[in-house]
Amino acid sequence: PSAHLQTTVTHRSPRVPEFSKDEVADHCEIHSCWIIVCDKVYDVTNFTREHPGGLDVIMEYAGRDATVAFMDKGHSKDAWIVLSGYYIGELVKKDRINK
Repeated sequence: PSAHLQTTVTHRSPRVPEFSKDEVADHCEIHSCWIIVCDKVYDVTNFTREHPGGLDVIMEYAGRDATVAFMDKGHSKDAWIVLSGYYIGELVKKDRINK
C-alpha cells in the first residue's frame, strides 16, 4: 500500500498597505492627490482632470476624508467602480471612522 502525502497549501493574501491620516494629508497637491472614502485610501492623481464634477471638487478634498461629500453627491455604481480602480490601501485602525 502506498502512503498518500497530503500537503496543505496556505495562500497568504498580500498585506494591504495602511496609511495614517497624516500620511494621506501629505498628498494634497495636483501632482499627488489622495483621498479617503469609507476608511479606504485612493490615489486619484491621474483622475483629477477627468472628474466629471471638475478638478476643483476633487482638489477641495485632496489629502482629506471625502466620504461625506462622495456619499452626499449620490455617486452612481459606475463611479464606485471607477473609484475602486484607484484604491491603494486602508486607513490605519486608529484613524478609521468604522473601527
